[in-house]
Amino acid sequence: MKTVKKIFLIFVLFLLLIVGASGIVITNENEYSLVRQFGRIDHVVSQSGISFKIPFIQSVDTLPKQILLYDLSASDVITSDKKTMICDSYILWKIANPLKFAQTLNSSISGAEGRLDVIVYNSTKNVISSTSQDDVISGRNGELSAAVIANIGNSLEQYGIELMAFEMKKLDLPGNNKAAVYER
Repeated sequence: MKTVKKIFLIFVLFLLLIVGASGIVITNENEYSLVRQFGRIDHVVSQSGISFKIPFIQSVDTLPKQILLYDLSASDVITSDKKTMICDSYILWKIANPLKFAQTLNSSISGAEGRLDVIVYNSTKNVISSTSQDDVISGRNGELSAAVIANIGNSLEQYGIELMAFEMKKLDLPGNNKAAVYER
């Protein structure tokens, strides 16, 4: 009879250990922890360390806190003097408000990159379409990047995203235009 009580006691202690361990949330320095209760966000843990959740009722998702790089695909843009150029660029961004990010983009990094792609492309197209080709070529020293960021403004705040930098890797003429330019 005593061995049955010991086995039962060991089983209960083991069960308590499992339940207690499932209630611990470890948040790293480079991430946010979103504690969800029945699918809704209960609270956000932004400080690194150990916190607790209610086992089996609350779940935890993580979002990156560090600066993220997104390489936009090269695209054609048309200048104000109706000349086509190819723009290849990238952006540096981060999640500034994890609660808004989770609510508007469902905690999806790829969803955020899709929104960033559209917003940054439209802004780039608007800035370059109001500039002549000569000014676009001479504006490579950061003026064009600053104009694109200014054109975006604070439209990313609604998604909980902060745009850190926009840079152009390559701003070039299409292949069929290069030969004509070099001949001139």
